Amino acid sequence: MVSPESPAGDATVTQRLLAVAPARGEHRALVGGPAEPACGYADLAVTVQAAAAGLAWRGLQPRDAVGVYVPDAASYVLAAHAIRAAGGVPSPVAAGLTVPEIAGQLADCGARMLLTAAPLADVALAAADRSWVRQVISFGEAPDAIQFSALLGMGTLPPAAARPHDLALLPYARQPDGMLAPAPVSHRHLADQLHRLEAEAAICDKDVVLAAPPAGDGRSYTALIDHALLHGATVVAASAEELATDDDVHQGTALIASGSVAVGASDRLRVFAVAS
Repeated sequence: MVSPESPAGDATVTQRLLAVAPARGEHRALVGGPAEPACGYADLAVTVQAAAAGLAWRGLQPRDAVGVYVPDAASYVLAAHAIRAAGGVPSPVAAGLTVPEIAGQLADCGARMLLTAAPLADVALAAADRSWVRQVISFGEAPDAIQFSALLGMGTLPPAAARPHDLALLPYARQPDGMLAPAPVSHRHLADQLHRLEAEAAICDKDVVLAAPPAGDGRSYTALIDHALLHGATVVAASAEELATDDDVHQGTALIASGSVAVGASDRLRVFAVAS
C-alpha cells in the first residue's frame, strides 16, 4: 500500500494520491470548477483513471508532453493527474502568455494535446493552430474542442509507473532575456519538494485550502496543491476576486495564491504564496 509519506522515488505523486484516495470515500477533495458542487476523494480517483484511459485511447503515449492551460485549481488537478496517470507529462501554460508564446511552448515541448477550459478556450485553440497540437480538450463546451467528459467512457487505467529521473512536470520559465525556456521537474525532484512541505506547510485532512487560479510557471503551485491532496485536505478552486467570499463560505484554513493576490485578513488563514 502506497501512503502519502512514501519515500521519494517509490511512486509517482499520482500513484500515491490514487492509492490513498479511495479509502477517503466522500470526504471532499475538490470544490469549484468542473468539480461543482464537490468531488469526493473516491470520485476523484475514478475520474482521473477514467480520463487517463480516454487520453490513452486518443493516442497519448508514455512520456508525451501535454499542455495544461486552465483557469482554476480543480481543472488543473484533474488535467495534470489524468495526464500523468496515462504516462504523459503535464506542461503547465502560465497565465498571461500571448498566443505566440503559448504556441511556442507547445511546439517546443512537442505537445499534440492541450487541455483547457472557458474562458481560456479561444486563446488555447488559437495557439493550437500555430503549433503541433491536434486535439484540444476542454472542461465544458468550447467550439472545435473535445469535451473532457468525452474521455470518461473508455474504462479506467491504473496510474503509470515512472523512474525517479523521468519527467513529472514540464513548466516553462521566463528567462532574464524575456524568452521562455523549459524548467523540467523530475519525479525525484517533485517528491523531494513534497517531502520538504511535510514540515514547512503541514496541511492535513482537517484543512480547507482556498486555491487561486494556477500561478507562475507551475512548479511551486503544483507541489502545494499536491501536498494538500496527498494529506486529505479539501481544495476549493476560486478566482482571485472570489477568494475573500469563499473564505467566509467555506471557512478556509489555508490559501494558495500568487504573491499579487490580496485577501482580507483572517486569523485562521495560513498563506502560501506562489511566485507570479
